[in-house]
Order: sequence, then structure tokens, then C-alpha cells
Amino acid sequence: MLIWILFILAILSAAAAGLIVFQHWSEIRMLNPLSIKEENERIKREAIVAQRFSRLQTDKIAPFKYLYKKGIFQTKKSFHEAYLRLIRLDRVYQQAKRPFAKVAPSEQERIKVLLDEARSMARDLKWADAEKRYLEVLLLNNRNADAYKGIGALYLKQKMYPQAKETFEYLVKTKEADDASFAALAEIASAEGEVGKAEEMRVKAVEMRPRLACRHAELARYYVDLCDYAKAWPSAKRASDLEPKSAKYSELAMECAIVLGDRQEAKRRYDKLRLLSDDYQKLQQFRERIDKIKVLV
Repeated sequence: MLIWILFILAILSAAAAGLIVFQHWSEIRMLNPLSIKEENERIKREAIVAQRFSRLQTDKIAPFKYLYKKGIFQTKKSFHEAYLRLIRLDRVYQQAKRPFAKVAPSEQERIKVLLDEARSMARDLKWADAEKRYLEVLLLNNRNADAYKGIGALYLKQKMYPQAKETFEYLVKTKEADDASFAALAEIASAEGEVGKAEEMRVKAVEMRPRLACRHAELARYYVDLCDYAKAWPSAKRASDLEPKSAKYSELAMECAIVLGDRQEAKRRYDKLRLLSDDYQKLQQFRERIDKIKVLV
């Protein structure tokens, strides 16, 4: 019952308020600021002032915008310079690391070290140790020609002819043979009594290194051992001409000239040998043999 009374009072209050508004509407309408001319002008003035203030603020902010943009540019530039410095530092670091490469040598460096050790051991007649080093090289690179040449030379010095022959013939097949390889095959052929093959290999050794005096001298001695001084002479002469300060090559050439009966050439070689050798007994023997050569009329 109380609720209904309150509800009726609310309706009556709303109706009274509406009646009051209706009766004074003309006065209330005049209270609208937009309907007053002065108020409209005030609003326009405020708008103009606001616009001017905005422009002023923009003008004030402009230097800061410029500085901001400049700051962004400088930041990017600094970043780029820092990046370039980082690259340069990385290069310096990479260069600094190189000396430490010796701590963990590459395969090629390891092979070089093993080859040097093997050659040194071979010179000291440590055949087994030298062979071991060469075999280690071949484990790293089974096509290394220097290792095959070295191990072949070891077998040859130990007169292990079958093993040496197999090694050097492999080099010939793989086209890795040099003048020393052909000289070794010539020595093996001579040891096995293959005269024709020995001569062929000596000639090939000379053809491989035509300006190497020792190869011509080896060919000359090969013919001297066969008592074929006519064939030995050109090679002996060539060896002596390539190394005119070699006493042994001069002796070889003079020996051929004496046997062939060429007194003039023998005497010329003798005069050179006198300046190279202090073996007076051998020089006297050569002189006596030269004097016995009949002068050709």
C-alpha cells in the first residue's frame, strides 16, 4: 500500500515540474548561449585565439622537431659507424687468430711437417722411422706424389728392388714421375740386368731435366760402364759444360776424351782440372796418359 502511495506522489511531482517548464519556456529558451550574439562572437574569438595559439605552439615546437629529426639522423649515422667499427674489429680478430692456427695445423701443414721429418730421418739413415712418416702422409692423402717418391727412394737405398720398382712404376702410370723417378728405375733395371730398359730410363731422365748436369753424368757413366765411350762423350761433355766448376764432371769428360784419343780435347780438359783439383797424383796420371796419345797428323 505504501509503494502505491509513493508511486502516485512521483507521478504528481513529475507533472508539476512539466507544468512549470511549460509555463516558463520562453525564459528558459533565452538561456541558450548559442542564441546570444555576443556569446557567438566570444566563441569565435576563442576559436581564433586557439588557432593562433596552435600556430604559436607549432612554431615553438618546430626547432624541437628539427632537433628530433637531426637526432634521428645522427643516431642512424652513429649506428652505421659503430657497425663499420665492429666489422673492422672482427677483421683484426680474425687476423689475430691466425697465429694460433699452428696449435691445430691443417692437413696440408701436417703433411708438410711429416715430409720434412721423413727426409731428415732418411738423411740420418733412419729408414724405419722415415718410412713410417711417409706412410702417415699416405694415410692423410693416398695420392701424395712426394710421399711415393720418398718411400721409393728408401726402398732403393736398401736395395729392396721389387718394392722400389712397384712404387716408381706407379708414379709413371699416374704421370707423377720426375727425372729422379726415371733415374731410380734405370738403377733398378741395371741391378736386374735389363740393359735396354736401363738405357731407356736414363735417356728419359735426361729428357725430363736437360739442364741438370747430374742426369747427363749418370747417362755418361752408364755408357762408360759398357765401355761405349763414343756414346758417353756427348753426355760427359754436356755435364762438364753445365757445371764447369765440378772436378768429377771434368774428370769424366777427360776420361772419355783420352780413351777416344782426342789429345787436344783431353789437354784442354786437363788444364781446367788443374784449377779444380789438388789431387796431384791423379793429375800426374792423367798427364802421363795424355802424353801417350799419338798426335794425329
